[in-house]
Amino acid sequence: MLNIAHRGFSAQYPENTILSFQKALELGVTWIELDLQTTADDQLVVMHDATVDRTTDGTGPVSEKTLEEVLALDAGIHRDEVFRNQRVPTFDQVLDQLDPVPRIVVELKFSGFDAIPRVLDAIASAGAQSRTVISSFDLPKLPRVKALAPEMPLTALLKAEGRETQELISMTIDLGAHTIAPRCSDIDRSLVEQAHDAGLLVRAWGLGRDQGEEMSRMMDCGVDGMTTDCPDILQRLVRERGLT
Repeated sequence: MLNIAHRGFSAQYPENTILSFQKALELGVTWIELDLQTTADDQLVVMHDATVDRTTDGTGPVSEKTLEEVLALDAGIHRDEVFRNQRVPTFDQVLDQLDPVPRIVVELKFSGFDAIPRVLDAIASAGAQSRTVISSFDLPKLPRVKALAPEMPLTALLKAEGRETQELISMTIDLGAHTIAPRCSDIDRSLVEQAHDAGLLVRAWGLGRDQGEEMSRMMDCGVDGMTTDCPDILQRLVRERGLT
């Protein structure tokens, strides 16, 4: 069972910060998930939204700010005064600074395809190819990654939107992904079994700050992993079920 800390231990710490990632690792979690945006000077920073408004003390699009401007923002005070002076990390910092070294799910949130080679170069420079998975809701990005890095594991983040299970599975395979990732509410045991029969892993998203009920249902369905803001709760459930 892959317990993937969604933007780190984001239920209790400022999301997508070194602190949030480190606190997840201190729980014994070995997987973290993060989001990448690009700055005006084409640098990769770890942030979910296209703007800095929600998660920092700044305003405006990430893509219109230089790296220096983004790094000057406070990424913690929006959560609580105790987190003042937490900073937006660069992708390189996450790859190089965390201890113990995590496995990472990298969600590509930036617009377009131009930054994909820079993402792959950063992963290669850190020697992190064997511990990194690329994911995206922007599905055309995945074949672009596959063309440049054929061995890179890919996760297709999907919204069912009325599609049948077999259509979702076929989409995932056609994209070259090895993991299908529907919203948890779209997952049942039949979907998991059909995906496994097709040779795919199943990873759930959308659990947010779930206190365990939906996590338990996902386990009962047989998913291979899930992203959660509450990796502490999932870690407890995993241990209780002997799934470590």
